[in-house]
Amino acid sequence: MLNRAYGTWLLGGAILLATVPFLQGDTAAGTRAYERKDYATAYREWLQAANEGHAEAQYNLGMLYLKGLGVASNAQEAFRWLRVAAEQGQVDAEYRVGLMREKGVGSRQDYADAQSWFLLAAQHGDSEAEAELGELYDEGRGVKKDLVRAVYWYEKAAEQGLPEAQAHLGACYLAGKGVTKDPVKAYFWLTLAWKQRDKSAEKQRSEVALRLSKEEIAKTELSVAEWKPKPAQMQAPANVH
Repeated sequence: MLNRAYGTWLLGGAILLATVPFLQGDTAAGTRAYERKDYATAYREWLQAANEGHAEAQYNLGMLYLKGLGVASNAQEAFRWLRVAAEQGQVDAEYRVGLMREKGVGSRQDYADAQSWFLLAAQHGDSEAEAELGELYDEGRGVKKDLVRAVYWYEKAAEQGLPEAQAHLGACYLAGKGVTKDPVKAYFWLTLAWKQRDKSAEKQRSEVALRLSKEEIAKTELSVAEWKPKPAQMQAPANVH
């Protein structure tokens, strides 16, 4: 689970507050109530919109149940609403359903099903889903262990700037897991993760620095300073999954 504590990942999902063209009426009213921290009203408004089929309202309702805001915490109801939203292609819900299936929260634990939801979210460009796919292939949970595919998904997420994925990718280059061993590339990705305060990267970054020359470190530090994340991109279903 990419170094997420249970409480952190369980409660860390965002409520969707962005306005999109079809969000009107009850969904917008729920958003305004949520911004006022009137969670009970947000729940009532989003429940009506969710029952009318609005995917964002369904996702938000699921998150209220998951966090226990405006309604008693109920992981099973959270999962039910999040899955309804995910089945409509709502990417945050696809990712969240994958997490809940992976952990067995609100439903039975099922790594293979988690992988399928992460894949859908990853195809929508979700970096955290890409990183979770990397870890499933890295550890062989729900899928056949495949380090090359693990690196593929870690790299997708790392290029978008996700520090956990950058740390994993750096570790892969350091150990030669699924990729040719390359301490310079390892230092590059571990430094990017370290600059975002990823604790898992700090020790390995210090260790790999001992293997590099001053020139290699200086050149890599310059590359890090110039690096910019790539924007998320929608992907068609790919052979690599």
